[in-house]
Amino acid sequence: MTEREITETERGPAKERVEQELLNGTLNLEREVNRFSAMGEQTRFTILYLLAQEEQMESGELADQLGRHQNDLYHHLNTLEEAGLIGKYRDGQARVYELSPLAENLVNTIFDSIKNRAQAV
Repeated sequence: MTEREITETERGPAKERVEQELLNGTLNLEREVNRFSAMGEQTRFTILYLLAQEEQMESGELADQLGRHQNDLYHHLNTLEEAGLIGKYRDGQARVYELSPLAENLVNTIFDSIKNRAQAV
């Protein structure tokens, strides 16, 4: 199957069903998929976990926790922000990051599920 055929297949009844039943015709499927895609990278997943636990962290604190340079994290932080999962504000010279209201419920539900699964093993 070619990429074009796959794209056309994705526009079929299953996609319409997801849009109507799951997304209630109000949320954008591509946007929701992009959120999960942003979360699916190890560094970004870890950033979300840290923010879920700490509520707010400066970029320098995140870099220290991850053992990385601040500049190495900005791509990941920007990706999470574009996905609507985190927000930031300035506190003097520091950039402070926090989960967005949308992400608070979403990521905490996911992390609770993972934690429950890990404890059950």
